[in-house]
Amino acid sequence: MQPTAARVPQNAEETMTQPDNDREASASKPPQTSQELPEPMPGEAQSLAAGAGQPPGKKGRKQSSARALYTGRSPLQPENSDFSHTRLSQFQTFLCNSESEREKLSNTVEFWDGIPRYSVTRRAQNALRDEKTGSLPVYKLEFNFQREAFVAEIRPAKLTGSGPDGETISIEYYPSSREEIIEEALRKIASRQSYGFLCQFPEDASGVAFSLYELRAELASRGHTLSYAEITESLYILNFSSINIYKKGEPQKAGIASPYIPILAHATRERINADPSTRWIVHFHPFITKGILELQYRQFNYELMMSLPNQLTRWLHKYICMKFTAASMTAPPFELHYKTIKRDSGLFKGKKERNFYEDLARALEELKGRGVLAAWRKNALTGPRGKVLDITYYLTASPEFIGEVKAANKRQAEIAAAALCKTLPPSEF
Repeated sequence: MQPTAARVPQNAEETMTQPDNDREASASKPPQTSQELPEPMPGEAQSLAAGAGQPPGKKGRKQSSARALYTGRSPLQPENSDFSHTRLSQFQTFLCNSESEREKLSNTVEFWDGIPRYSVTRRAQNALRDEKTGSLPVYKLEFNFQREAFVAEIRPAKLTGSGPDGETISIEYYPSSREEIIEEALRKIASRQSYGFLCQFPEDASGVAFSLYELRAELASRGHTLSYAEITESLYILNFSSINIYKKGEPQKAGIASPYIPILAHATRERINADPSTRWIVHFHPFITKGILELQYRQFNYELMMSLPNQLTRWLHKYICMKFTAASMTAPPFELHYKTIKRDSGLFKGKKERNFYEDLARALEELKGRGVLAAWRKNALTGPRGKVLDITYYLTASPEFIGEVKAANKRQAEIAAAALCKTLPPSEF
């Protein structure tokens, strides 16, 4: 069956506006892929950089582009075979009982989703921004992954727009909660056949082809209704901002620096008017590509996560999904320390400590009410004069969450077994 074309309204490229708070629709059927690569929008200060998103030690896209020219392949436009790569098919296959259940699921990517890369709120950015120049400093934060300390340095995106008197102004933004839900929605769309792609030549790359109509519909279906201007602005922020990640104390030894989405191929209003099925193309961060190729991902309840009311509750839900993999009716409660949450979420800034304790209690109650937790309790470690040094939270999984964990564990085991069988010689299986 030929996929139907989705119409994109003419206001898809409206002037960018200031975003609202957090706010997600059944995606339409996939449109036919345009044979031409969408052109960059006119007037943008930055274009698709040839070397954008290359980790240290690689020669960048100049070499890739040369190889692609020699082979006749565009380094930006995915080929038909890239939409059916074996590793991608595994990423798109979920363990569930029906199509409706499948639509509730997506993937966490092990290392990438452990980075507090969206933790600077718009309010905090307003306090950090230079009033005269609109610029922001490089934002540095620390987090742990598998007991190792890492540092993330976030460089803001610079966007241009019109000031109150019609003059052109530049304002810098870090990616924040709105960009977070848009990345989640893009990853969900990529889990559907004919949308996501994965290629390994001329270099490893993964991503998604979509229309703005489909992205907006996906967001709206999950309770986050955004305008085309807000979505477009967030895509540019993800493309123009960058994140540098390295081990703490070893900034020169190993690391990777890349835009959040290294490549954004976008369509002009004229192109969309001429061909409503024109698709935008996003290349995911190299850590997502690495996770797909190395099977370092895990299915989780995307629908529930996207419906949660705030960033802290969403972070807690994803963290528990990634870490509480031994959940069962007989397993002991999952232990989580306040200091761990504060460090690895990056969200506890700008208020008194007791306010964060209250925020965390509300988030845990929300997860209990949504059927993730059956119960939770806490134990405070106090010092002199009763000062709270740390709090240990004990989380008991609900039967519903235990079922989700078992399905995720079984799916991981089946994918790993299938990958192993493909690598073994015939005599060994």
